[in-house]
Amino acid sequence: MHLRILLLFTFFCCKSLLFSQTAVSNPSKSDFTRTLSILASDWLKGRGATQKGGYMASEYIASMMGLYQLKPYSPDRYFQNFKVLEHTVKKASFEIKKGNKTIALSENDFELTPISQSLQKNTQVVFAGYGLSVPEENYDDYKNQNVKGKIVVVFRGFPNHKDTTSVVYQKFKKLFPEENNLEEMKLKNAINKGAAALVIIDSNQNFRLKNSNQNDVFHSLKIESSVSIPVFRLSKSTAEKLLSGNKISLETFEKKAQNLQTASALFKNTIINFSIDLQTRTFSVRNVLGMLPGKDTTKTIIVGAHYDHLGIKNDSIYYGADDNASGTSGMLALAKNWSESKIQPKYNILFAAWTAEEMGLLGSEYFVQNLNLKDQKILLCINMDMISRSAPEDKARRILSIGTQKETEYLKKIASESNAKLQNPFNLDLWETNGHSGSDYASFTAKGIPIMTFFRGFHEDYHTPRDIDSKVDLDKIQDVLFIVNNSLLKFIENQPN
Repeated sequence: MHLRILLLFTFFCCKSLLFSQTAVSNPSKSDFTRTLSILASDWLKGRGATQKGGYMASEYIASMMGLYQLKPYSPDRYFQNFKVLEHTVKKASFEIKKGNKTIALSENDFELTPISQSLQKNTQVVFAGYGLSVPEENYDDYKNQNVKGKIVVVFRGFPNHKDTTSVVYQKFKKLFPEENNLEEMKLKNAINKGAAALVIIDSNQNFRLKNSNQNDVFHSLKIESSVSIPVFRLSKSTAEKLLSGNKISLETFEKKAQNLQTASALFKNTIINFSIDLQTRTFSVRNVLGMLPGKDTTKTIIVGAHYDHLGIKNDSIYYGADDNASGTSGMLALAKNWSESKIQPKYNILFAAWTAEEMGLLGSEYFVQNLNLKDQKILLCINMDMISRSAPEDKARRILSIGTQKETEYLKKIASESNAKLQNPFNLDLWETNGHSGSDYASFTAKGIPIMTFFRGFHEDYHTPRDIDSKVDLDKIQDVLFIVNNSLLKFIENQPN
């Protein structure tokens, strides 16, 4: 009997000891407040990736990683250096040729989303409805159409998008809840079909084009990993110059689409000639990466946030306190607590500060491009982007958005269980990131890597000089980091040995 009691006592002692060795304290406000204030200070001038403030921010983050005794990820201290290209559109032209007649649009008649090279095309035109292919609804705007090497013209929206009460609208709105997601799918379809360019016509007569120079500057990696094509956007009145004489009526097409009927066709006797002339400069930038080596060094969990913001524009500093000094200071707070616990994690934990997110997720994309997945398995990437403010509609200021992939339902459960441990739990918005690319998580989902991305919502100071550190909610950051830390611990605990 005494032996049995002794064995039980020993078992519970060992269990308690094991638990104490896997517990890492949750960050307190003192772990991130000063870091956030420095990142969002006048000193770092908005942390523009290609500006002096961005370079200074990387030095500061690296010094903090050194202070927390993280291991440099690469031989070059904590830095992963690479090049980004800054492209300026010097000139763009768009001509419509109908037989012997040429209609030249001015640069104020269209919006252009270019690609990272100068380009000139003179080719046929295919109308492809809404530019969608949705097998589950037996709807395909590309059915029986060969668009390879041709310019594809599509309408904005989806079938019956103007009738919000219709069954067709409800089906497509569920598939494409956001306009950006819808346009990404149209572009992806056009690329996959081999199109030379995509033209999107806005059916709203009141649509106004942006000032043409607003899209003049854009960025890319020195070596692009994906194929893309330029996108032109036309208003309805401008598009009539293209549609006239081709027996394509917006009204007739929309009526057919209400019944999921397509009306794609080759434009007869119509050629589009466009040219894009770019000027390109090269800049050196860098991710900042520090690691806690795990017992199993072949597997890694990433805790990341982008540290860059918009820098100085028109003599104003865009401080980016919420976007994303909040996520970066949170990442460093987690690094501090994990390091100070003196516990060797089961797997490597890589703490990452990505650069050039505001330029198109370029820092995380470069990291993923240069990742050797044969030798290193990434189990999970945690992303924190804007975790200190709330959207105007969040009156109670307790909504937290956590995105995961459709295939990783277990991560939603981990997030919910971690949230339930809070004294004042968040109202969780658990959503699926499939098809979305709003932050650095998208670089990892493209490689099939599981992700958890944390976001508090857009607010009126987003991408303005008013996003300052005095407006952040430190209690909210602390609660978000509580969920991140507990989710991380739970994820590791649930991994098979």
